[in-house]
Amino acid sequence: MSNFYDKGVIPQASKAFDKIAETYDSWYDHNPLFQCELNALNEVVSVSPLSLEVGVGSGRFSQAMGIRFGVDPAPGLLALAKSRGVVSIQAMAESLPFQKNSLEQIFFIFSLCFLEDSFKALEEAAGVLKTGGLLIIGFVPKDSNWGNLYEQKKQEGHLLYKYASFFYLEDLLSNIDKAHFRIVGGASTLFQSPKLKKYHTEKPIKGLHPKAGFIVLLAERL
Repeated sequence: MSNFYDKGVIPQASKAFDKIAETYDSWYDHNPLFQCELNALNEVVSVSPLSLEVGVGSGRFSQAMGIRFGVDPAPGLLALAKSRGVVSIQAMAESLPFQKNSLEQIFFIFSLCFLEDSFKALEEAAGVLKTGGLLIIGFVPKDSNWGNLYEQKKQEGHLLYKYASFFYLEDLLSNIDKAHFRIVGGASTLFQSPKLKKYHTEKPIKGLHPKAGFIVLLAERL
């Protein structure tokens, strides 16, 4: 991993996450927002043995859902993912180290907005998925209350969010279509305000609701 890092190919966003790996990871501990997001993901898909999370980070989602493989450029986060039982591989989303037509499911959970070329990553995902394989994207809509909060943080130069490029739902749906996928389902959650002093667990709503703070898209590779 050190050679990968020293060559300077790790994106700035990944370096930023790696610098605060332990602090970032601790955010998930006993957090109702994490549970809301997990509930929405579990609403739309049952995890396959041939599954991959792109941008696996510290492996919280993969561990909780039973996703087998995880890729990420950041070595510190990957070490945490590995400790959680995820088969962890240092790699870029735009160049996945898997054979063509070899996987059944690929997850992007909060990671797509931090990629340097998100559309290329979608095309790469299409290449390594089997025909009929599933693409699962969990993201924060740009024009939601939560999206507005993170956009503000980005403008203020937040350590992590300054590297994010958030999506409008319509634009992401268009890119998924262009990458040769077909939307087959979805779920939405985080309708509560980000300004609350105490958050609570929500039951996800089926479908794609732009005002939700977190939307899960389920798409099938054509």
